[in-house]
Amino acid sequence: MGLFDKKYCDFCGNKIGLLGNKKLEDANMCKDCAGKLSPWFSERRHSMKADIEKQLQYREENKSAVASFKATRTLGTASTKLIIDDNARKFMVTSVKDIGAANPDVLDFSQARGCDLDVKEHRTEIRRTDSNGKSVSYVPPRYKYSYEFHAIIHVDHPYFDEMKFALSSGNIDVGEQPMNPGQTGGGWSVSRSGLNILSGSRVNDYYKCVDCGNEIKAAIDEMRTGAAPAATAAPAPQQPVQNDTSRLDALQKEVNELRQKFEAQRQTGNIDPNDTVMLQFATQQLSVEMLRNHRPGSALMGAARTELTPEDNARLDALQDEITALRHKVDVQMKQGVDARQDTERLTALTQQLSREGMRIQGFGMGMMGAAAGMQQPAPQPTPDPAPTPAPAAGSQTTCPVCGATTKVGAAGICEYCGSKIV
Repeated sequence: MGLFDKKYCDFCGNKIGLLGNKKLEDANMCKDCAGKLSPWFSERRHSMKADIEKQLQYREENKSAVASFKATRTLGTASTKLIIDDNARKFMVTSVKDIGAANPDVLDFSQARGCDLDVKEHRTEIRRTDSNGKSVSYVPPRYKYSYEFHAIIHVDHPYFDEMKFALSSGNIDVGEQPMNPGQTGGGWSVSRSGLNILSGSRVNDYYKCVDCGNEIKAAIDEMRTGAAPAATAAPAPQQPVQNDTSRLDALQKEVNELRQKFEAQRQTGNIDPNDTVMLQFATQQLSVEMLRNHRPGSALMGAARTELTPEDNARLDALQDEITALRHKVDVQMKQGVDARQDTERLTALTQQLSREGMRIQGFGMGMMGAAAGMQQPAPQPTPDPAPTPAPAAGSQTTCPVCGATTKVGAAGICEYCGSKIV
């Protein structure tokens, strides 16, 4: 047969348009018949006609299951939802409102095999323009982060083995603070390091996606076990960890002094960018130390905690000591005009490691049975959303969300001390 010979669908007999042929291994299929296949089916091109005929028969029978489906729960934060009929022990995943016309696959609870959360992190470097008009990196380098979430439900089905759908509407921008998502046996967890540079970000949307992922996972686990998860007793109130607070007190004093120094520099117009970098690192150390000692104001106040072991304390002490020593070394190098890039990169890596270590020790699961409230600290999701706060006008004074200094908003909308974007 020639390339432009007329082709007919081997299932309905209708003529196939020039670009409308959905080929099989041994047959031709029009786009209308192909549209009747399961939306989760991806092996059409490598299927035989007999296999597709069986699926079309199954899809026709599925219409009666859709007609009798009575939703009791709907889970999802984007357009595609997990819809559950608890009474009939059935579920479907679809983005359409008219399920009768779309005919989404209806599965039995017994076909659920598990659920995973796929989190993709995207990192983009933030650069600045130097006095020569060239784009250069900050020292240490600065990055902004965004995330996209997908839930993957694994199933036992003759025509597909997973149902993957988005929990986020595109990428979720969280600003300069990496969220360090991870998965544990009971659900997904999120770490928030001490320096919370989240002003103007969609961090609440991030948390909503994690909450939703855990809720979907809990529902799938319930389907697999055949019963609702057993209720757990409320944990007994934990006593504060009795740590030596001398390091915390010293860091608090140092951060306060640096902030006062910035204010004095602002008044004279003689800004030292080296002090700004030191403030960022010291604030990171302070925030982790506050979390470690369960002090109010730490990033994870209200979240579930575990007691620190001697090994945990020793590991944190070693990291804090190395960071403090290296921070003062870098400070001296910067003030002397010595190239401190290598030590600064090492300092950045150690500080990130400190944050991860602190979050691992004080980390919390994101199961829906009691952790949702902790996830919203310190920025709870308002209902309804309030009107956005007007951005500070150029020339006005405001408090930088990064370094805490009182700064004058310039035309570029950045902090005059640390270079962070304010408006």
